[in-house]
Amino acid sequence: MELTISTLTPLWTGGVETGKVDRIHETGILGSLRWWYEAIVRGLGGKACDPSKGECRFDAEKYQKSTATDERQRLRDAGLCDVCQLFGATGWRRRFRLEVVNDQTAPLWAGNQPLNIRPPGRSRGWFLPPGRMGTFTLRIHGDATSVKRLLALFRFVERWGSLGAKPQLGYGVIAIQNWDAAKNCLNDWSWRQAAQLFGNNSSAPNADLPDLRHFGFFRYRFKPPDAAWWSRIGGFERVVAQVSPFAVRTVPVPPVLKNAWRFQHWQPAWGDERTFWGRVATDRIRGKVAVSWAYPHTGGWEIRGSAWLSGVQLKPVWQLLSDAAIVNKTLGVTGTMDTMLTQTTDELLNFLENL
Repeated sequence: MELTISTLTPLWTGGVETGKVDRIHETGILGSLRWWYEAIVRGLGGKACDPSKGECRFDAEKYQKSTATDERQRLRDAGLCDVCQLFGATGWRRRFRLEVVNDQTAPLWAGNQPLNIRPPGRSRGWFLPPGRMGTFTLRIHGDATSVKRLLALFRFVERWGSLGAKPQLGYGVIAIQNWDAAKNCLNDWSWRQAAQLFGNNSSAPNADLPDLRHFGFFRYRFKPPDAAWWSRIGGFERVVAQVSPFAVRTVPVPPVLKNAWRFQHWQPAWGDERTFWGRVATDRIRGKVAVSWAYPHTGGWEIRGSAWLSGVQLKPVWQLLSDAAIVNKTLGVTGTMDTMLTQTTDELLNFLENL
C-alpha cells in the first residue's frame, strides 16, 4: 500500500543534525502516529500505556498460558496494551513498516535560521525553523488488518491531526492525494468494529494522557481581500521579506493567534496557563493547543487546530478558541469557524466514522 502525501504546512521530522530536517524521516512520522493512535484508543475505551514509562513488555510464557480465545486479549494477558500490539514494545515487533520513497520535499526557506515572529507586546516572540514542504510517498508494509488500521489513522491525521513534530507551532498538516483509491481498502473495516474489539478498559482514565474524548477541533476558513493580506498582520512587518517567497503556499499565523488567545483573552480562573499553553524553560512543558499555518483551500484559505481540554474549564476555554471574531480581528480578515467537540465514546465514534 502506498500513500502520496502533499504538505499543506511545513513538516518537521527531525534529523541527524539538531535543528535541521535533511529529509523526511520515518521515525518522526511514527512518533506522531502513535501519539494520535493512543488518544483514539483511550477515547474508544481501549487500553493504551504511557510509552515514556516502558510499561508494556511481551511475555511469551504468559501468552502461551493465556486461556483467552480472542487474540487481542491473549496479547493483553502477555503484557501488551492495544496500542503496543500495533506499534510494538519490548519483545514484540511493530506490526507494520513505513518507508518514505520518492521524497520531493525541500526546506521552505534556505539555511537553518529560524523565522522570529514577535506579535505586538512580545519582546522575544516565537521562533519557527524551516520545515520541509512538497510531496512524498509513504509505502506501508504489514498484514492486512494492521494496514487498515494505519489507513484509518492516516485519514484522521489528514482531516484533523498532524504528522511529525511541532504541531503546536502549526507544522504537519497534510493531504493524501490518492485517498480515493486507498480508501477502498477500508470497505470491510470501521472504527466501530475496532472499538468493539477493544472492549471496555476497566482502569480509570488518566487525565495526564491524551484521550480524544477530551479534545476539541476547529477549522477556520476565509477569503482574504488581496494577496498581501498577511503582510498587514501585527508582528509581520519585521519578516515580510522572509515570508514573501512562500506566502502563496503557507503563512505562519500560529504566533499571532496564540498571542491573542493567551495574552489578550485568557482568564486565570480558567486554569494554569503554563500547562495549557506550554512553557519554554528548563522545565519545558508541551502546550495543549495546536493551530496550523494558513494554507490555500478551495478558492480561499484555511487554518485548523485542536485543543486537549484537560485541566481547564471546558466551556470558556472552548468558547475562546472557537470564536471567529478573535481570529478575524487578529488576522485582519473575515472568516467562519467550524468546530467539533467529542466528549463521549459515542460522539467520538460518530466523528471518526464520518471522516
